[in-house]
Amino acid sequence: MRRLLITTAALALAAVVLLLVFLYLTGPPDSRPAVGAPDPDLAGRSVAGAYHVHTTRSDGAEDRDAVAAAAARVGLHFVIFTDHGDGTAPPMPPGYLHGVLCVDGVEISTDGGHYVALGMAAAPYPLGGSAASVVEDVRRLGGFGIAAHPGSAKPGLDWTDWSLPVDAIEWLNADSEWRDEPLSQLARVPFDYLLNPAAALASLLDRPVDVFRQWDAVSAQRPLAGLAAHDAHGGMSRRVEDGQRFAWLGMPSYEASFSAFSLTAILRERFSSDAPADARRLLEAVRAGRVFTTITAVASPGWLDFRGRQSGAAVEMGESLAGEHPTTFSVRVPRVSGGTTVLVCNGADAASSTAADLTAEIRGAGACRAEVRIAGAPGAPPVPWLVSNPIYLHGPKAPAAVPDEQPLEIALPVDERALVIEKDPSSRAELDVEGREATLDFQLGPGDRLSQYVALAGPVAPPAPEFDRIVFTAGSSRPLRLSVQLRTDAGGGARWGTSVYLPGEPLRVVIPIDRLQPYQPGTGTPERSEVTSILLVVDLTNAHPGFEGRLQVSDLALARGLPSR
Repeated sequence: MRRLLITTAALALAAVVLLLVFLYLTGPPDSRPAVGAPDPDLAGRSVAGAYHVHTTRSDGAEDRDAVAAAAARVGLHFVIFTDHGDGTAPPMPPGYLHGVLCVDGVEISTDGGHYVALGMAAAPYPLGGSAASVVEDVRRLGGFGIAAHPGSAKPGLDWTDWSLPVDAIEWLNADSEWRDEPLSQLARVPFDYLLNPAAALASLLDRPVDVFRQWDAVSAQRPLAGLAAHDAHGGMSRRVEDGQRFAWLGMPSYEASFSAFSLTAILRERFSSDAPADARRLLEAVRAGRVFTTITAVASPGWLDFRGRQSGAAVEMGESLAGEHPTTFSVRVPRVSGGTTVLVCNGADAASSTAADLTAEIRGAGACRAEVRIAGAPGAPPVPWLVSNPIYLHGPKAPAAVPDEQPLEIALPVDERALVIEKDPSSRAELDVEGREATLDFQLGPGDRLSQYVALAGPVAPPAPEFDRIVFTAGSSRPLRLSVQLRTDAGGGARWGTSVYLPGEPLRVVIPIDRLQPYQPGTGTPERSEVTSILLVVDLTNAHPGFEGRLQVSDLALARGLPSR
């Protein structure tokens, strides 16, 4: 019996050893050495770091100190934190922890995906609701806005509206990358992780073809920066939106995530160890698009010198040249076995070289960026090793024409004396009407979030007249975002709406009907003849429980545009 147990144990041990040997031999390769160095000035201005990192302030596993320590062990110079929030909390001041510059941002949930804001002042009300309103608010508050995890397979995370004037996109997002992998690939990652954590995570990366296509298409028309996002949580975890937070065995760790790839910013001036000044230098480089990505688990170290030249003009990555002249591009990168340097212009490969350095002349407008592709890199199709931001060839911009205000015809004015208050039981509201101006004093119910709201409802007797916009004048006692809605009796009171920013002083508001979006999925475009109410709403989309203020409204009406003379 004892001999049988010994034999069984020996066979089991041999099987484990054979499995480990098999996994080692078939696992992702170690990072390849990259040969060569940039000039000393460029090297001194290039700082590598991590972007899109979560801590215990939202749904991360560790605090800022532990995250900074992990970044220091990997040799990073900065971490940009993007904990979930609504923008109302002031960002934490920049600081150095373990020699790593820590900079605060925020990831905001919208109805059209997630949006990261960097360098933004604290918002006067919660940011949320439509993607368009959040993009507008972030820009007005001085922030740099980044469309997060486009192409994500998880509903609610995928950014889809490429028509919005976002400042940047995440061309790579680690959270998105694992979600589209086959189960067979995911099953072996934990085993590979035990042997080589960074390579195991890099094995999940692919070339995001659709995201590249959208990025290149937009960049050909206007500047749009691209960033690689770690979306690091310090372990597999539920997102904060799910109402819970936990990390599974700390895998992947922050250190492993930071070892898989990095984002390098090219500064105008070197870091000085003065945290506020260095944070300004870093964010200026990010805003300008002087950043590139290195998949360090594939090859290391990575550096990039990408420039464009025309007669009498020379620019770096992220800058612009005229589009009507020939442009000579130069790309200098390290030499890596199996590497090919590629110049991508307007989404198509325009030139390539297996000798690392590349020089090419390009004619025409648009945008060009550089990639280095390495044979045998992970992914199907393979993820590129180095990815630059574009140099833009947009040509001189003609001054934007200021359109004449289209004349309007009032189709149906709403009598302010007919306005009524609608609210939840916990909220307070008082309405006073003098002449054509209605004044609403309100306070949303305090305490827990229980769908508090206060609304002014203007009745419309069906059938409503022909109209194509809502018009009114509104002022408020404090900056706020007001939801403007139409309601019908169909479908139990189906509603369509959008929101507008009120700065405080009276503002004339004109809202085209085609801007309205349905609040109930699948309801489509409203039948305008069936509209029964116009609603002006303050709710928890852009307010907290207990939010109070005063709203003045006048000249509320349905209107239609007249042909311009």
